[in-house]
Amino acid sequence: MPGKKSAVLITKLTLLMNSITRYIFFLLLIAIVLTSFSLSHVHKRLRTPSAKKVDLIIHFKTEIHSEPLISGKNYLNSFNEPFAVNKFKFYISQIRLVGTDKLGTNDINKEDYFLIDFADSNSTTIKFSSAPRKYNHINFLLGVDSIHNVSGAQTGALDPAKGMFWTWNSGYVMAKLEGTSILSNQPGHAITYHIGGYKEPNNVARNISLSFAGGRELEINQEKKIEINIIVDINAWFVSPHPLHIKETATCTTPGILAKNIADNYANMFTDVKIIN
Repeated sequence: MPGKKSAVLITKLTLLMNSITRYIFFLLLIAIVLTSFSLSHVHKRLRTPSAKKVDLIIHFKTEIHSEPLISGKNYLNSFNEPFAVNKFKFYISQIRLVGTDKLGTNDINKEDYFLIDFADSNSTTIKFSSAPRKYNHINFLLGVDSIHNVSGAQTGALDPAKGMFWTWNSGYVMAKLEGTSILSNQPGHAITYHIGGYKEPNNVARNISLSFAGGRELEINQEKKIEINIIVDINAWFVSPHPLHIKETATCTTPGILAKNIADNYANMFTDVKIIN
């Protein structure tokens, strides 16, 4: 009897060892397959590097009737009213490139705000990185969105010290144009247009969509940095769809229907987008 029990025990142990061996072999096989897949994935990534982003530089160039803006120089608007400009600035953000392929829009800058100030040449050039593709439009927000108007004290371009902020109730000045005109009835013949207001129905922020001159495509590749000029014509402030005569209206410094109408006008001031290279 003891011999028979020992044989049974040995048989059970043998079966158990065989099961353990098969289990260990199965685990080792899975480990080998997973390791092979992982290494193959790594090698593939090494063989196919991700597309390198390329510098995109945007220059804002201010003109009046195709003449470069010179501070203090007298020009004529479309109603032959003489005026000179000594201060001109505006906010832009949410810069996007619209592609010609199925990938659609490329948000090259979604969060940052830029204060374009023509008294500061450094501010009129902004630089980004963009994925290599072909594009046929550039879009951006002209002004400050409602959320940032009520988000408390902010820094950078939105710092109140920049002189483009009224109060927590009135929000930011989206665009500012100051100068002089002999037709102005204000002290010192001043013209003062501080355009702001984020509340409907007099929200003055405007979405701008611009195509490239001559219907060209902007092709960004890894061979070189890309530069474009966006032409800004101040005369648009006075023209349409709401004619603005300096002799009648030389100032606007509060939100309202007048500010909204002027914003409708200056939304048309981006007259051309030229690809430099």
